[in-house]
Amino acid sequence: MNVFAIIGGVAFLPSIALNIGLAIGLPWGAYAMSGRYKVIPKELRKAFIVPIILQWIALWFLLTAGAVIPTFLPTVVTKIFAFFFALYVLFYTATVLFSVSLKEKGVMGFFAVITSLSYWIVAFSSLKS
Repeated sequence: MNVFAIIGGVAFLPSIALNIGLAIGLPWGAYAMSGRYKVIPKELRKAFIVPIILQWIALWFLLTAGAVIPTFLPTVVTKIFAFFFALYVLFYTATVLFSVSLKEKGVMGFFAVITSLSYWIVAFSSLKS
């Protein structure tokens, strides 16, 4: 079991929770989309559904690549997706760190950096197995 998979998984949960909260209309807009909205308008909330699904899938691949939970997929598939989602989270981290919202950059940036580092560590350590 890879401890970085657990650290990354725990650090990724605030991002997933934020997207769920924004999708259901909670006033957490200062932590996303450069703080453009306090509450995400109803017509934009649907746009958070795909990222929520992708983040849950990314979390699952992190935990399987880190051998925290078992997988039914071939090892090579898990390794490929570990790197894919490491890159996905890296781009997410970049968008958060370049945000004009200090709340997004300060709070979500902290979690995004830890998550990104964890994904890369787990992805590279999965090559050894």
